[in-house]
Amino acid sequence: MKKEIVHLRPFQLDDAQAVFEAVEESLDELSSWLPALKADLSLIQSYLQAQPQARAEGEAYNFAIVDAGDDSFLGGCGLTQINQRHRFANLYYWVRTSRLRQGIATAATLQLAAFGFESLALQRIEIVVAVDNEASLRVAGKAGATREGRLRNRLLANNMIHDAWLFSLIPSDLANK
Repeated sequence: MKKEIVHLRPFQLDDAQAVFEAVEESLDELSSWLPALKADLSLIQSYLQAQPQARAEGEAYNFAIVDAGDDSFLGGCGLTQINQRHRFANLYYWVRTSRLRQGIATAATLQLAAFGFESLALQRIEIVVAVDNEASLRVAGKAGATREGRLRNRLLANNMIHDAWLFSLIPSDLANK
């Protein structure tokens, strides 16, 4: 059995400073794809305070990605835009700049997808990636997601519309992972 390099856990209020530092460190890389992300401690605290209610209402399941060895904060991921009727959700991920290219996002994606399939009874998880976001495209591929097609004018980032690739994971995709 493969040793996990990361663990996922629900965000906690006391994560605020660690999230702030990771966002501040990573703004140059993340701002192209996550324009709403800001290094503002009070906004981060508000976001963290809203997480228990979002989870309780089944609206979003957002997680801290932490190092399996020392529990340090590495990034975030989550299942959002949950469609209960058709049992699918959107999956996102981000990793702090100092820990890129270590397999963290791929490991988190696989753990999060397993959570979605096993705990939420989802039958499909979608990953929507801007066509120019090479790092996220690599993650989706390494996680074994199927590239289904190009979505024209799908994402808005920095007041610009971007085409995106739609990837999907279904429960059988994780059978050999």
